[in-house]
Amino acid sequence: MARGEAQAIATLYRRHGAHMVAFAGRYVRNPAAAEDVVTGLLGRWLERPPRVHDAERMSAFLATSVYHAAVDWIRHERAQQGQPPRAGMPEQPPKPRVERVDMRAGLRAALARLPNGERLLLETHYGRALTTEECMEQLGISRAAFHQRLHRARVHLTELLEAQA
Repeated sequence: MARGEAQAIATLYRRHGAHMVAFAGRYVRNPAAAEDVVTGLLGRWLERPPRVHDAERMSAFLATSVYHAAVDWIRHERAQQGQPPRAGMPEQPPKPRVERVDMRAGLRAALARLPNGERLLLETHYGRALTTEECMEQLGISRAAFHQRLHRARVHLTELLEAQA
């Protein structure tokens, strides 16, 4: 979406607005507030359009955006009522650095045990953050083959990671 493309925002709202409002409603628990969350988000996008690199991941982008907008709304409402922004939310201590290093080492080891084709596919798509089309072109495969192989590679990687645990 380019700066000021009101038509694109309107089309986005027509296509996805009801789902966005319903999703926001799960968090704010108020239909009017959910509508406010979504219209506020779309208004911000009119002023500063988001950068969406992969249209295939639009639903994930919208869900993430609405979630963050809803959390911001909740924090704002709590602050107006004099409550701490995270009141009632469980505090999660940050993971120790050692655990993250161990997780990375485990992931590297599992990736090294994958067949070359699966490892290349995962590294191309996730490691280099290429779009589906760029990966398909670079690997010389069709869209169906890409998605099928990506699914198999993720399942295989998950199995290897679970075996390590």
